[in-house]
Amino acid sequence: MKKIILFALSLSITACSTTGDNIDPYETTNRKTFEFNRKFDRAVMDPLANGYNAVVPAPARKGIKNALENISEPTTFANEILQGKPVAAAETVARFVINTTVGIGGLWNPAEKMGLKRNSEDFGQTLAVWGIKNPPYYVMPFVGPQTTRDAFGFMTEVFLDPTNMIINSQGGVEWIYMRLGANVLTTRASLDQLLDDLYTEKDPYLMARSAYLQRRAYVIRDGKDAPQDNVEDDLFFDDLDEEEQETVKLILKASKARQK
Repeated sequence: MKKIILFALSLSITACSTTGDNIDPYETTNRKTFEFNRKFDRAVMDPLANGYNAVVPAPARKGIKNALENISEPTTFANEILQGKPVAAAETVARFVINTTVGIGGLWNPAEKMGLKRNSEDFGQTLAVWGIKNPPYYVMPFVGPQTTRDAFGFMTEVFLDPTNMIINSQGGVEWIYMRLGANVLTTRASLDQLLDDLYTEKDPYLMARSAYLQRRAYVIRDGKDAPQDNVEDDLFFDDLDEEEQETVKLILKASKARQK
């Protein structure tokens, strides 16, 4: 496993170092994958998300979302340590303990009412902090928009997620798949309206790319404003017409609001 991870990391670093300003060198393939994902989403995920939103009451959906986020806190903690954020890591531990106990497994979020806001850190963000910048944009089948750096981070966490490792050590691999499925469904359900709006645009691929890259810049900087976070500074923003530009801004605004 270590050899596989190191090999994948070397590919990611090589891709980042050879891309330069061309952050979407795989656009032709990416567009085909994006279209495949769109058709799969319309045929499978959209009906599932609509059914989930219709059948499961809003308070229950909120509880499920809270519990899934609580289970992911060990991963956030690990990445905060790797990024050299001891204060944030301590807050994450406190959140996890409080929500797991008082919040009954994370179904409720009393830690937030105590002023402990949730931090979301992944290995793609860690690699960015470590210096892997400007990775090529890449669309993964079924997963969606990524960069080569974030795709590597995503695959690494699938295998090395602390919670999954504990579950697997206890022989509960089926619970890992159940957790993954629940994460996919709840995330897709929360994005239902945004995706409906995105797919009606003239060129949804350009819009998804612009919104994703801006979103990643935002989370890598921990939500702090920076010149690079301005939508207008995006390399591909000028490719969109005025209406599409406004839609991208709305997508980012909604995404940032969910993060807070």
